[in-house]
This record gives sequence, structure tokens and C-alpha cells, in this order.
Amino acid sequence: MKSLFFFLLFIPFILYGQEKKDSTYVQKYEVGDHELLLMPTAYTMEKGNSYFSDYELFILNYTVAPSNNTHISVLTLFPITTAFIESFTLGIKQNYYRSEKLQSAFWASYTPKASLLFVGNTVSFGKKSNSFHLGTGIVANFDFDDAWATLILLGYRHDFSRKVIFLAEYSTGGNKTDIKANGLISLGIRFRYESISWEIAGIRPLESTGDFLFFPLLKGTFLF
Repeated sequence: MKSLFFFLLFIPFILYGQEKKDSTYVQKYEVGDHELLLMPTAYTMEKGNSYFSDYELFILNYTVAPSNNTHISVLTLFPITTAFIESFTLGIKQNYYRSEKLQSAFWASYTPKASLLFVGNTVSFGKKSNSFHLGTGIVANFDFDDAWATLILLGYRHDFSRKVIFLAEYSTGGNKTDIKANGLISLGIRFRYESISWEIAGIRPLESTGDFLFFPLLKGTFLF
């Protein structure tokens, strides 16, 4: 698992050093393309577009595209109590390489109250309708000395039709480079329309969980 982490970590530098003869390639964004279930893809919206996502009713996210390659986002918990402001999180995604069948994007988010930073990169292979997604990242908490962990994200998308899309994710990580082979697997379906997409999915750990099968995930995204 360590070898896989470092391989994914250096993919962005390999791509950045290549000749970017296809860097102006544009593939039309459709609602939901920016991520699978929870994992970010390398895809971004066209300049001026924005979307609003609601995860499980409790997590709200608004994202705008100031350019064809950049997303700026604000995430927060639903304002059930006044403490919701403590969950305020600012995020960014920057697509820096794109061709017909390969794209790569850097992403980061920061939660000031928790001093929590996520930094990572996703590489997306293939056409969007049948694509693989590989990501690696680091999570750091600045309230503690030397407190950081690693993430590995793997995903797959297959479009049965324009309106029905299958999504699968695997995520794992560990303290620094002590990456575990077990993790979480997520399987779900996206129902997509012109400006709205809905996803229903199940999330479960790969280790033995007795009678437990899946934790449900419901997400809605609205494109403006």
C-alpha cells in the first residue's frame, strides 16, 4: 500500500512535466461530474457555473467556477444550532492537465475552527461515461504537532444511460505512511437530469461487521 500511495503522489509531477499539447481540451460538464459519491474527480465546470450539494440533509456545499479550471467552495453543516459556523470549510480544486482521456486536478480544503487541512490530487482516466479515478491526499491537524495522515482514493464510473450512472469508490488511509489494506467501499447510483442529480448509495467497511451491511448515503446536486 505504501508503494501505491507514493506512485499516486508523483503522478501529478509526471503529468506536469509532459508537453501539454491537449491542455485546452474541453469536455462539456454535466451536473455531478465534479465527484463520484464523495471522492473528487479531476473534472471542473465551465467558467461562471456553480452548484449546490446537500449530503444527508446535514452537510451543505456551494461551489462556483471562476474559470474553466478552478472551483472555489464553501461547506458547512446545516444550521441546526449556532455552532454550525464552526464547521465552515473553504475549498479549492484546480484542474491543471486535461486531454481527451486523461485529466488531473489538485484539491484542498481548510476548516479554521478545527485547524484541519485536506490536500490531495485526483487523476481521472478515460471518457467520463466509463472512467477510473485515482487519488491520494494528506490530512493535517495544526492543533497537534506532527499530526497527519494519508489517504488513498480509488473510484469507477459507468454510465448505463445519460440519466442512470453507476458509481463505486474505495478509500483507505493510515497514520502517516502506515496505510492499511482495509478501508471503506461505496456503491451507488446517480440519477441525472439537465440541472439536477440525485445519488443513493451504501457505504461499508471491508472488515467484518457482523449483520451490518451498508450505511446509507443520499446526495442531491443542483447546477446553476
